[in-house]
Amino acid sequence: MVTLRNAVIAFFLILAAVVVTKTGRDQTPRPVGGITGTLCSISPQRVTLRDGNLVAGAQYHCDSPGPDRLALTVRLQRSTDAGWKTVAEQTFAASKGETLRSVPADRRTRQVAAACQPGTYRTAAEWSVNGGRTGAALGAERRNPCR
Repeated sequence: MVTLRNAVIAFFLILAAVVVTKTGRDQTPRPVGGITGTLCSISPQRVTLRDGNLVAGAQYHCDSPGPDRLALTVRLQRSTDAGWKTVAEQTFAASKGETLRSVPADRRTRQVAAACQPGTYRTAAEWSVNGGRTGAALGAERRNPCR
């Protein structure tokens, strides 16, 4: 027997499931806050040492069908008494299918490099999707990676 109490409880459970999973009627992920468009994730990588150079990288992936334009700036930064100083920087662009998770990770990773010097380093990444939404993320600090 369906009572009004049971119907109300079922309604709120379904509502909570929709809000928690952020899905619409067509079961596709929806951005938080009513923003429309493709969602992208950027992951700064820990600074590494390769062939005597420090390398900072960031990996990205976006929901299908991918954005018309993803702009990603990767910076290798060194800690100084005055704060973080950028020692290498480059902006990269990708779009549509180039940004999907189905593309191998090494083709969705962008890197910058600089000569090895003692110090504490980190990767900083900034991005924009379709010239609108922006974001920034920092990788873990690494002390004296040249050793």
